[in-house]
Amino acid sequence: MIKILLFLITITHSFLGFSQENLTLTYVGNMGVYISSDQASFLIDGLHTQYGEDYLFPDKKLVHKIKTILKPDAILFTHYHGDHFSKELSANYLQLNKETFLVGTSQVTSNFEEFDDRVITITTKDYTKQSHNLKNLKITGLKINHAGKRHISVENVGYIVNIANKNILHVGDTNWLEEIQLFDQLKLVSESIDIAILPYWMLMDTQASGLIEKYIQPKHVVATHISPRIKKEELQSLKSRFPKVYFLTALEQHIQL
Repeated sequence: MIKILLFLITITHSFLGFSQENLTLTYVGNMGVYISSDQASFLIDGLHTQYGEDYLFPDKKLVHKIKTILKPDAILFTHYHGDHFSKELSANYLQLNKETFLVGTSQVTSNFEEFDDRVITITTKDYTKQSHNLKNLKITGLKINHAGKRHISVENVGYIVNIANKNILHVGDTNWLEEIQLFDQLKLVSESIDIAILPYWMLMDTQASGLIEKYIQPKHVVATHISPRIKKEELQSLKSRFPKVYFLTALEQHIQL
């Protein structure tokens, strides 16, 4: 009888542990994702406004939902471009949610001096990983160069967020940039990445599968920043090449992992 009771307790704990580790990813446009568990939540690049016909953005209803219902514990930004970041929406969110932290580069955080005690700056002088424990989140930021020579002055950072014992990687607007050996310097394989959130153009490289395995080795890949005007055949071609990749294309699209 005692053995049976101990077995049932073990099974119950296993199920409870499993349920606590479930994550929900909700798409909020471009590279914006809201990620939540039973214990914590965060939003990356999720407060931004209309930027052009090639971009999705959260409408007023979704922004209101973020502010009043989802209420992430931390809002993170990879860089200051308008398809990733809105100063006005972010300041309004911090005003309404007094215990929320904002994390970003100096080009982002310099806009929020009045919230100084809740603002964390990730430096981009080198590729050093910088970790911060915020509530039930461990947030690690690091420089990841922005794609495109015309954006060389843009401070772009990636994040590795540990939530519910899973490591989530978000790289912002980058590319493989092998000419500067970017991913060799990042050393992401040692981070045990569970979910890698990548801009879809990184999958368009003919060597993408090998590069993902060489430099990241994630258990799951999520593709974002897909233009609403992408040709159906182009998107279908990518889906055919990467049948196990999750492609985010619709606002409030959910993935559970």
